[in-house]
Amino acid sequence: MDRLHRNVAVAYLVAIAAILFCGATGAYARWKPEYANAPQAVQDWYKTRQLTKAAEERFAFKSCCDNSDKVETQFKVDKANGDDEWYWLKDGRWQLVPGDVIHWDEHAPDGEPVLFVYNGRETCFFPPEGGL
Repeated sequence: MDRLHRNVAVAYLVAIAAILFCGATGAYARWKPEYANAPQAVQDWYKTRQLTKAAEERFAFKSCCDNSDKVETQFKVDKANGDDEWYWLKDGRWQLVPGDVIHWDEHAPDGEPVLFVYNGRETCFFPPEGGL
């Protein structure tokens, strides 16, 4: 087999492995059974959250909840430069929440911060009502 054909064959094998891996790991968000215990108004809030216009340009979907998972973590805010910069704790390290995924004028029903992540990328963030 010449080098070109070998490279093409390897590329196909890598692509097939990636497809199988993504299928096996469940790359899509799932509605978890415990969410059914939340009041209907809370369920409706989560189901109707949409990405910001800027975030829509990077992702092939519009709904925060249908495609991303809500992350249970700690948050902090840095106001050193005069603007709020939000961070979330991921694997023991603070990660900056991109400013263009933040819904500044919306808050979760319980007033707590809410972050949605898809494949390790932040998609939607709702800061806490009244700050930290």
